[in-house]
Amino acid sequence: MIKQIKTYIPGLDEILKGGIREGSSVLLTGPPGTGKTILSLQFIFEGAKRNEPGVYITSEETVENIRAYGMSLGMEFEKYEKKGLITIIPQLISSKKLVSIATPLSIIQSKKVKRVVLDSITLFDYLHSSGEMDYRKEVLEFVLKMKESGVTLLATSEKSISNLDEITYAPEDFLFDGLIILAKIRKGSSFEHCIMVGKMRGQDHMIDIFPLKISKNGIEVFPGELPFSLLEQDDMRSNKK
Repeated sequence: MIKQIKTYIPGLDEILKGGIREGSSVLLTGPPGTGKTILSLQFIFEGAKRNEPGVYITSEETVENIRAYGMSLGMEFEKYEKKGLITIIPQLISSKKLVSIATPLSIIQSKKVKRVVLDSITLFDYLHSSGEMDYRKEVLEFVLKMKESGVTLLATSEKSISNLDEITYAPEDFLFDGLIILAKIRKGSSFEHCIMVGKMRGQDHMIDIFPLKISKNGIEVFPGELPFSLLEQDDMRSNKK
């Protein structure tokens, strides 16, 4: 039996058949506006509510913005920061200076951190414009350090997705134990948010594409449903035959 860390995000743990394998690294990827940051915030916040300390490393937002964003979704980060259950580490891309890995490692050790979020790995891309190999090496080194620390890591990245049947995988996708893909699929004149688990090493999981809802309460996944947008596309293909 493997030990799993629950995300406590409604519906997601059912898709993951219990949660994320403890100590593994998962990349959450997709286009802008698909809910990557919201899911990451929930992962840290829901853990803190259950006395599981977490670290949130942000490369695109200030600490104040993260707190405000969380509050707008009903997540009072400051309450758990004061209790030592959440630590937000800003690493803004604009600074062009990487916080030493010793900083989060020291916090992980002293606070017995269980969950870490890196939003996003684009940070390493900006810092290593000299070559793709340097970028991948930095990402891999970070992932391995987190693994050695025994934490469960959730990182985010940007991916352009126009068709879920024709996803182009980036080299960094293969550096993580797990890959969760978020997408927006055209549904008439609007879009539908969807989620799928691309891989999850060492554990079983559902492999279908599922709809998800983003509301003022955060993200909710519906494992018992199929995306209406995909059903519409199937109907259109059938009618053309």
